[in-house]
Amino acid sequence: MTWHRTSRHQRGYGTAWNKLRLQVLKRDAYLCQACLRKDRVRSGNECHHCTPKAKGGEDDKGNLETLCHSCHLEADAAATGRTFNKPCRIALDGTLLDG
Repeated sequence: MTWHRTSRHQRGYGTAWNKLRLQVLKRDAYLCQACLRKDRVRSGNECHHCTPKAKGGEDDKGNLETLCHSCHLEADAAATGRTFNKPCRIALDGTLLDG
């Protein structure tokens, strides 16, 4: 079974996952845990496996954390060995906001 050609339910992201995901988001107060570790406060709405399922990670609360979209992309890229160019935000005066 090829991973990218299976449904989310076949990969283990069905009803039970939806409930667990919501519990983790509530536990983390919908805040990105990676940003908090960098002394930034940013909302998060994505549930991330610290140890990926593909590498033996489990669906338990100790292996899950809330991340914002860009931190989730960055964490997934690091886990798979791919490079990730984080998009920059620039203020109206031209200063870099995410540097």
